[in-house]
Amino acid sequence: MIKVSSLSVFIVSLLLLFSGCSKVANKQDSEHLTSPIENPIGVTLEYNAPEDWEVTNQNGLTVYTAPEHDAAIVIAAIPEADNAQAAATSAWKTYQPSFSREIRINAPQAVTGGWEASREIEYVTSIAEEKLVYAYVFLANNSWQVILLDGKVGTFVKRQAATWGLIESASVKGYTPEDLSERQALSLTPEKVAELVSFVESSANSLDIPGVGIALVENGKVIYEGGVGIKNIHTKEPVDKDTLFMIASNTKGMTTLLLAKLVEMGRLNWDDQVVTHYPSFKLGDEKTTQSVLIKHLVCACTGLPRKDMDWLFNSGPNIPESVTFSDLALTTPTSSFGELFQYNNQMAAAAGYVAAHILYPDMEIGAAYDKAMDEYIFEPLNMSDTTFSFAEALTGNVASPHGLDLFGKTQIIKQTATDGFNHTVTPYRPAGAAWSSPSDMIKYVYNELSIGLAPDGTRLYAAEPLLKRREPTVATGAESSYGMGLSNDTVSGIEIVEHGGSMAGYKSNFIAIPSANVGAVILTNSDEGYKLLSPFKRRLVELMYDAELQAENKVHVTVETTQLNAGKLLEEVTYPPAPDIINNLADNYYSKELGELAVIKEAEDVVLNPGVWETYTGTKANPDGTISLVTIAPFFLGGELVVGEENGLRTLTLLDAQHSYVFSEVLDK
Repeated sequence: MIKVSSLSVFIVSLLLLFSGCSKVANKQDSEHLTSPIENPIGVTLEYNAPEDWEVTNQNGLTVYTAPEHDAAIVIAAIPEADNAQAAATSAWKTYQPSFSREIRINAPQAVTGGWEASREIEYVTSIAEEKLVYAYVFLANNSWQVILLDGKVGTFVKRQAATWGLIESASVKGYTPEDLSERQALSLTPEKVAELVSFVESSANSLDIPGVGIALVENGKVIYEGGVGIKNIHTKEPVDKDTLFMIASNTKGMTTLLLAKLVEMGRLNWDDQVVTHYPSFKLGDEKTTQSVLIKHLVCACTGLPRKDMDWLFNSGPNIPESVTFSDLALTTPTSSFGELFQYNNQMAAAAGYVAAHILYPDMEIGAAYDKAMDEYIFEPLNMSDTTFSFAEALTGNVASPHGLDLFGKTQIIKQTATDGFNHTVTPYRPAGAAWSSPSDMIKYVYNELSIGLAPDGTRLYAAEPLLKRREPTVATGAESSYGMGLSNDTVSGIEIVEHGGSMAGYKSNFIAIPSANVGAVILTNSDEGYKLLSPFKRRLVELMYDAELQAENKVHVTVETTQLNAGKLLEEVTYPPAPDIINNLADNYYSKELGELAVIKEAEDVVLNPGVWETYTGTKANPDGTISLVTIAPFFLGGELVVGEENGLRTLTLLDAQHSYVFSEVLDK
């Protein structure tokens, strides 16, 4: 899940957790704005300019400044340079003559958009800076174009759609993008299915993913359901069509399907105020509280930021579901209503609980939600193995969660019926706690493709409210948007409905291509699984439309980047942790937002334990002179807590994109 220790990449990786979206924009399909900066030899960069950002010209550079005035995107043309690093340095020196940061990672990128080569360069920062400093360098015709990112991490994360929309759309002027929109989809013959499965198998091996579940449906018929690899690195049992994986945020689309069913039943309307159906619903901002309609609970468009740390550190199987609403009551918007894509898991969880309360007002909301999903979703779709019960899932045909440790070795992530990181999602389960199998998930995808019709022709769900879930509510990239628990993407002119899922040791995606009446499911049992999701989608498109071959190169580039990041992290982190730092830590800390954090000293090791999960730690010396504790559990690899002191008390400070959490020592009574 979290692969490097710098704050910027830590946050980008965190966005994958319990999330359905990542930096997705499609340079092949974008309507470009031509950069005013041209190389003398004629290579011109085209890109999607960020809306509502101030644009200026500084020393021949095009500079876009975010509305918050604490982040900038800089476009530079460099006619001559020896290599990508030199081109980036030249761009920085033009923008900031005193720039002197060291390079942390110089990694390749998959080449598209007419470029001959492309690199992503991350610069060294201290986590306390809360700063993102990157260069994206593109080569064509012996000249360079550079995009610099410089500014506050929180602003770039909040405005990720504009940021990644620009970067991912960058192309050479005159480049003719791939357009598959007029091509007839080819049938997924047994030979093509075999090619896809073989690609998954070889890619999973390269990416250190133990097991992958796969299912495909075409024209109303399931043409493949099974998997590759193993469920557990110790037992070596193979993945099959009935193997359970945690599907995480793919639960969201199922929750919105429940809402659609209630619309069909006349029990609610998408445009009803939430407070009408759940009077105690409250946000930190009263105006937003009154503005939130049912459809807004799942649109990621209300301006509420992510508050994932609240449930990661202060949750578990015994926490009441009402914590969802307690969290929201303390959350205020950081952008205008409907302005930006901001993914808030508590809002999606509230959607499921509000629906459940409408159906069963006399029941506790958690039990009501479980009953509602069984009765209105899982049973009608014949998803007999899909469950929210850890105990039920873990006693059956289940894939164990895995991840890479500090030394690049695959480890099983601890998980029992009552303990483990993934239990933190239980109180928020409408947003991401379901377990399912390839065989069950493809039934869900079938329902999306059939628009609510069962295989025997029986209508299970009315078409209009089901389709309403797909309507774009806010942009997530140049050619991507978010609906209601569903994402929309356009790949070379092909429209795709999809959603991702991410919890510790489990990464997944489903894909529906309505125009071809084809759907797919991919479920993985490793934190490394997210690296396979995009290549899987691309390879499916390649086989269906005889498209340009890009998927395999994506995997190769990812493997190289992973190795670079892993090597750098190992270089930065001291493990076992430095004794002089460890000896000065308190035994117990407390944060008013995140609760208790125990520091357990075991010989040379230090373990952090907030409740239902724990992680070993290392230490890291930062350029600004601060020291960080670095988490090294596979599911939390690279997280940093800055060691400090405040008001005479020892502290550990945890930073995410838009929040700062201070754990202060608890004095012995």
